[in-house]
Amino acid sequence: MSGVILVAASITVPAYVFPAVAPLPAHADVIYVIGPPTEGRIALAEQLHADGVADDILISVPTDGEQSAAKLAACQEAYVRCVHPEPFTTAGETAALNERYDASTRAIVITFTPHVSRTRFIAERCADAEVTVVAVPTTIDLGQWIYQFAYQTGGFAKALIVGCP
Repeated sequence: MSGVILVAASITVPAYVFPAVAPLPAHADVIYVIGPPTEGRIALAEQLHADGVADDILISVPTDGEQSAAKLAACQEAYVRCVHPEPFTTAGETAALNERYDASTRAIVITFTPHVSRTRFIAERCADAEVTVVAVPTTIDLGQWIYQFAYQTGGFAKALIVGCP
């Protein structure tokens, strides 16, 4: 049993806690904030836009609530498009990117650290665009880490079984 735990930890800790960091491209066509659209993710997208990295920002939002397009101030900017992907999953967010951009596109996708490896995995399998995944700095407690280990592992299993939408 301890051997199984050790093997699982040796796979998941690097993937979720210390994911590979890809160099940020000097220029991209779009900066894509995938859900949830937290303040930190939107702030990083806005900073990259202000730095001239990309002209367009795409934000994945729920249909209602405080993070919906109607309530999110960033969605009111001319250079920002807010979309609700169907399904509202990482694979659905990738499909939403494909609906708007083609294989000639360079996209920077913003998420948070535990989600980077799974986002990259799904993007490599499903995205038409060339995708660079970056994490916004995030602090989470031990309970949230335990939850993320379970959630991200389930998400990887689902991505393997279900594939691209």
